[in-house]
Amino acid sequence: MGESVVPEHSTVTLEQRGPVAYIRLDRAERRNALTYPMLEELLEACEHTAGDPSARVVVLTGNGPAFCAGGDVNHLVEDAQSNFTERERRERLARLHRISWLLHTMRKPTVAAINGPAAAAGLSLAMACDLRVMSATATLSTAFARLATSGDFGGTWFALHLLGLGRAKALYLLNETVTAQEALDWGLVTTVIPPGEFGRAVDQLANRLAAGPAEAFALMKANFAAALTSPLAEFLDTEAGNMTLGMSSKEFDQAARAFLTGQPPNFS
Repeated sequence: MGESVVPEHSTVTLEQRGPVAYIRLDRAERRNALTYPMLEELLEACEHTAGDPSARVVVLTGNGPAFCAGGDVNHLVEDAQSNFTERERRERLARLHRISWLLHTMRKPTVAAINGPAAAAGLSLAMACDLRVMSATATLSTAFARLATSGDFGGTWFALHLLGLGRAKALYLLNETVTAQEALDWGLVTTVIPPGEFGRAVDQLANRLAAGPAEAFALMKANFAAALTSPLAEFLDTEAGNMTLGMSSKEFDQAARAFLTGQPPNFS
């Protein structure tokens, strides 16, 4: 078990079990609602796991019955009454948005284990991850319209790319609660698991990814990132470079030898 990089009794815990790092939002009594100090801890945990070569997969989940209720409204009201200028608030939030950037772009698979309701920024963080495993009893909602806010942590960007413009707009403007089955039907989550099997299923998926080709996964994520911004001709050149780079790796050599001998590869 790895050591946590966040202070004792903090609101975010980091545990490493073998090659899998588990980041847990840990304010169960507040449905893991986010405060700015909590987000600072989450950013620190994401920075650590992104740079830790011993962590081959990162799982983000919540402690207790909820994944994350979004921002803690009491905390946000108190913060709004502080002496921060509008510019200082914007710069702080922009810096904390790096959490979503890291979850989406770090060179290893990230999994949101949606153990319970995910709302507002909590949903944004889940959508930032590469894969989303959802408990059958969990629900999703944007919730921003209810508080007369527009959204943060990249939620609208992720929703657009996951769902398409029409459904993403409906998700935000109508603020309707999305069931696990609806989320699966829409392609918003990867799989839905019965509550009694949820923890085991998350661990199995994480360990399956951890046993995979880490460098190839990193290059796949680089391809997807390039595909979002590159014209086709430019992207094809990038993809060719990454394919060639991957075929020069020890992973490829091992996988090819295993394939030719009918044996499963061992990338650990």
